[in-house]
Amino acid sequence: MTKVRMLLFAALAVVLAGAICGQPALAQDLAGDAHGSMIAIGHITDALPDATSPGMFQGIVGMGPNPPVAGDWPCFGGSTCSNVVAGGLVIAEPEQIWTKSCSGCGQIYYTFQTTTATGTATFTITVTQGSPAKTLFQYSFTGSVAKNQIHAISVGPVTFTGGVAGAATINVATTIGTATIKGGAKITLH
Repeated sequence: MTKVRMLLFAALAVVLAGAICGQPALAQDLAGDAHGSMIAIGHITDALPDATSPGMFQGIVGMGPNPPVAGDWPCFGGSTCSNVVAGGLVIAEPEQIWTKSCSGCGQIYYTFQTTTATGTATFTITVTQGSPAKTLFQYSFTGSVAKNQIHAISVGPVTFTGGVAGAATINVATTIGTATIKGGAKITLH
């Protein structure tokens, strides 16, 4: 992506953020225009869980800018990213500082690995702030997963409804059957 395109995309995001800021959102509309996706990015042939394992393991959690073209990230080498070597993963550059008036400004992503877990998975992404915790963003969706695979989840664009300056927490959860794994990341709103 050229620098000119990146600047135009950033300018559009600023204009949209300015147009939307200050409008209260309904509680059931905390995800705005967000959408989620899941891709299998690798197959593990020697994954051996212990007897207490839920059949899956949490990986990385982060938030970065939106992809230049919706759906570009995450992608993985040898398949959806034709110019990336097999085994490589392309995700947004993780950023820990975000504007509290973020309106569609970024993408949350995470990875997890299955060992024995398989079937329909529910993915839930929530951003909270303060004590008691106030929910600024929440999104859930489902997808099918197979055993012995690494999966990448992405949700965006993200909007922080009612955010104030200070620490916030990204919480992610994956549930398959009765097993749930959770992960998180800290960000700061300014």
